[in-house]
Amino acid sequence: MFSLVARSSRAPLRNVRLFHVSSLRSNLVQNLYLQELKAFKPTPLTAADAEAATQPWKLPAAAKAPALEDEGADALSEYDSSAVEVASAKPVEGAAEESYNPDDWFVLEEDDIAA
Repeated sequence: MFSLVARSSRAPLRNVRLFHVSSLRSNLVQNLYLQELKAFKPTPLTAADAEAATQPWKLPAAAKAPALEDEGADALSEYDSSAVEVASAKPVEGAAEESYNPDDWFVLEEDDIAA
C-alpha cells in the first residue's frame, strides 16, 4: 500500500531512455598496436640466459692512501709558514673606496614607521 501512495505522489513516469550510445570510432594505429600485442609471444628465459646477462660479483680493490710527492714534515711546515698570495683587481679611479667590515654582511634595514 505504501508503494501505491509513494508512486501516486511522484510525477508521472515517461518512456525515456536514460542511456547514450555513441558511434564506434575505428582507430587504425590502435588496432594495429593491439593486434601486435596479442600476437607477441615472449620466449621463456633459461638459466644460461640469466647467467650470460649478469656478471659475477667481485670485491672492489682496497683504497690506497694518497702519497705525498716526495714531501715530508719539512715541506708541510714550510707551506704553513709561507705568505698567502692574494690577487686583487686594480681599483678604478673615481670609485668610492669602502672598507670591509665583517659585521656588515647581514644588515636588517628598519622601515621608518613615522614616514
